[in-house]
Amino acid sequence: MSDKELAPISVEVVAIDDLNSIKVIANTSKENNVGIGERADAFLGLASDVIDLVEGKQLYKVEVPEGYSLKDLVASKKDPEAVRALVRDPKGRLSGDVSLKATGVSPAQIASIGLAAAAMVVGQAYMTEISDSLQRIDTKLESIASMIAGDQKAKVKNALDIARTYAALHDDYLQKPAEARQAARNEIEGRYNDVGQVIDWITEQLAGVEDGVRGAAEREKDLEPLLKEIQSYEAQFGMCLQALSALAMTRMYYDGSMDDRSALIEEQRILDKSQGFLKKRQVLAALMEMKIGGMKGAPIALPRGTQGNALKRLVSQTPRAAAKKQLLEAKVEMRTSLRSGESKLRSEAEDRKGEIERIAAASRTARTLLTDGTDCWLIDDQKD
Repeated sequence: MSDKELAPISVEVVAIDDLNSIKVIANTSKENNVGIGERADAFLGLASDVIDLVEGKQLYKVEVPEGYSLKDLVASKKDPEAVRALVRDPKGRLSGDVSLKATGVSPAQIASIGLAAAAMVVGQAYMTEISDSLQRIDTKLESIASMIAGDQKAKVKNALDIARTYAALHDDYLQKPAEARQAARNEIEGRYNDVGQVIDWITEQLAGVEDGVRGAAEREKDLEPLLKEIQSYEAQFGMCLQALSALAMTRMYYDGSMDDRSALIEEQRILDKSQGFLKKRQVLAALMEMKIGGMKGAPIALPRGTQGNALKRLVSQTPRAAAKKQLLEAKVEMRTSLRSGESKLRSEAEDRKGEIERIAAASRTARTLLTDGTDCWLIDDQKD
């Protein structure tokens, strides 16, 4: 690949008056580190963290081409007027390097303003997101472990162990040969596929529940166990979605593919894997709604409940009225439970999307920084 086939590093002079359009994501100096996601107010943050430090100096906004990040840039040994960037193929694998020339500021300055610190901040963002995701899964796994079939539970637990191990060892693997990193990446992908198979298995179980619903009598005692079974599979599915997300982020970490396009691809992969379950569950929910709507209670019943005076309720409410009230309460409770399950699944999917989008935001920030040639700040200069 030649220099002409790549856009050059963009180096733009920034006036103090223009600082109010820039969001500071992180100051890479150890003394003043604003964490990823803790976006300071643009004007106030820069006024306190940057303006005083750069008085009398020129500020530059440095941006590398799409597909690269600041941590890919190192000083070129071949050309003192350039920095070297790693080249990746469409699958995110390293395939060589190319020299990128900057205009407006010395490449030596770009290479010496703390790009290693920028890489560290982005790496911390990845590790924080992956660790938080795994911790949430551990909490959920404890509460639903008894619901999962033994061999399926073993697959999920093994996959989570792999994600946890390789996320922690990422920096060590950066020092190993490319073959070792690729082997680790393939192992992560294999466990991702295992969790996908568990989701397929959970989806298959819904067919049996559907048969049970079709053949069930329209009575609370027959429908309630089926509703609980649906809720069990919903909980297992939600946890597996979390596992897919954690494994996807870990694989992205090893691939170095952390841009918006890669994030969209990962989101779509998880969505595609989820569609079978969501469609089956939708059909099942419709059948359950019909069965619940057709429920008939006992012709008469004694009033029930823990509130108020029991004797007063017995006198004021006829057995027939009590039966109607109890039937209505049962229908409302079952329908509410069924519909809340759908809401939880939608929320689960949005949470997974949010995790990967936050990773992409960290990566996007790793393409652009503000510098005076000595200090640097990671910034998000995207227009809303």
